[in-house]
Amino acid sequence: MQFYSETYHESTQYAPRSSGDPIALHWESMPLQNKAYEGAKRYAVNESKRPLHNPVFADNLNSVCVYVVSRGGDVPDGVYFYDADEQELVNIGGKSMMNAIVECFPEASFVEQAMSLCIYTGLMECSVWHFREAAYRQVQQDVGAACANTMLYAKSQGKKVFPLGGFVDDGLALALKLGSTEVPLAAMAVFPENSMVAFNSVDDGMGEFAYSNRNETIEPGSRYPARFMLQNRCECINDVSRCIKVRRVVSKALPGEEFPLTPAKFPSDYFFHEMWFLKPRKKAYAPFTKATMDLDDFSTMLRWLDLGAVNAFGAGLLKIWVVVFDAMFVYPGVYQYVPVRRSIYMQTPEVKAKLFAKCFANSEITQNTSFAVICTANLNEACGVLGERAYRYLNLNAGFLEESLCLAGQMMNKAVRNEHYLYHDELRKFCGIPEKETIISCSLVGKLIRK
Repeated sequence: MQFYSETYHESTQYAPRSSGDPIALHWESMPLQNKAYEGAKRYAVNESKRPLHNPVFADNLNSVCVYVVSRGGDVPDGVYFYDADEQELVNIGGKSMMNAIVECFPEASFVEQAMSLCIYTGLMECSVWHFREAAYRQVQQDVGAACANTMLYAKSQGKKVFPLGGFVDDGLALALKLGSTEVPLAAMAVFPENSMVAFNSVDDGMGEFAYSNRNETIEPGSRYPARFMLQNRCECINDVSRCIKVRRVVSKALPGEEFPLTPAKFPSDYFFHEMWFLKPRKKAYAPFTKATMDLDDFSTMLRWLDLGAVNAFGAGLLKIWVVVFDAMFVYPGVYQYVPVRRSIYMQTPEVKAKLFAKCFANSEITQNTSFAVICTANLNEACGVLGERAYRYLNLNAGFLEESLCLAGQMMNKAVRNEHYLYHDELRKFCGIPEKETIISCSLVGKLIRK
């Protein structure tokens, strides 16, 4: 028996441009969310205190909102909406709202002691017109990218950051007074470096545990006739006490010829220092410039993925495939990457760039790709472990990896582009990915385009 997450994913992976017409879904009648908060007190945020630093969301859509619960900081204790355009924190609630938010998390005492709690919500009203039924999973990946952005910048300041994926969804939405088209998807608890609470934490911010919703009752129907709204209802946790904690899956060596990566070209201190000087990124939809990827650059970009938390959410059920076309001293082929082992394992030799290009709606965009990073998962296995909630965790993890890869690419002067429109079956067969695996995301890496 299929899980609903499998059905939803299948419905969006073949024709994302035509499935789920927004007008047929009555989305044109949805009111736009008003985030002005007229009359609320605003506080300017200096660069080091901002929860987000110019992450590139899908096609530059405004799909992610961030709310901050602040305690003992530069602003009065309370709940704030982060206005990214004005770079200000807007006060939207006080102690009562803070208490209502804390009650939605299983480790209430842990969350209550965080210096700041960042809550990420997905705003569907713009993405639905572009991605249609696929808007939900794309927004989830955008939220994962925002979480990676927050974690990496916070870690560069020595702070301890803990991803939180288990919470009562409707309780959090009610506490934040969210509209019907905005859904809470993730949270990050930030502690100062010298915090004993963070030091004594079992999780250590690495997503060792995930909360399942396998015992929840799925509510039939939806407020709107969009499949992704029902998917959201399937993933919701109604009662944390009925959930189970799942320990992260331990990665093991894979079959296939092992290719150990070289040491990182620059230490992690370099990454955390230089990221503050990166300029805002722009999406470039053009073929890459022909160039061979240096072996150390290739190895460094992959090894730097582990600077955040490769399995920030979920239980390590996401698999990372690397398709190499033009990297120095690396045989062209399809590999699987195991971050903790710092090695890639060859699965399929001798890949052909022209066949790879045919797996995408715009085949020209893949020209001169040096290597691609593809995230896959066995949805049936993942849902069997974590319930329908697994699908959200997988997409959050994929977005987390995409943002980490983009930042690493900027450091190494490479272009990284996430591709949304691809033929999943063709790409899976090209890479030799087992039929039971489904593609969650795909990112292409090449030489930075200069004009």
